Amino acid sequence: MSQQQEEQKAIPLDKLTPQQLLQIKKQIEEEVQQLTQSLSQFRIANSKYEESKIILKKLDQTPKDNDLLVPITASLYVPGRLINPQSVMIDYGTGYFVERNTEQGSQFCDRKLQLLKESQDKLTNIINQKKQFMDKLNIELQKRVMQVQQIQQQMQQQKK
Repeated sequence: MSQQQEEQKAIPLDKLTPQQLLQIKKQIEEEVQQLTQSLSQFRIANSKYEESKIILKKLDQTPKDNDLLVPITASLYVPGRLINPQSVMIDYGTGYFVERNTEQGSQFCDRKLQLLKESQDKLTNIINQKKQFMDKLNIELQKRVMQVQQIQQQMQQQKK
């Protein structure tokens, strides 16, 4: 059992006030929202690496000295010439670039995709755990509302 699950089980929901339950629910909703945004960022990165693998395959089949457009920004290109289609520069992050052949570039993409998949799976599990806990909070809040309604009904019956 993960530490997070133990922490969530350690909270005695029946001992908390409705205000505390609502506060915890709000906090978990915010966490789920942030984690979901992170998950979407992982999916964007995943699609970029998938696209890179496709481009590397096409690049391998491209003839030497082929004219092409080189992107400078998302909407600005300059003319260029492909000198060596089997050689690519890989962005390893934080400004480090390494020259590799297209096969090594594809292997790099595969490793990144595997890391992203593992991270996505972990994040999905955390999100699901938090949603399950939110469901428990909602059930407890509904119980509290029903208890208050029953007490009010009893009080009204006693007044009659």
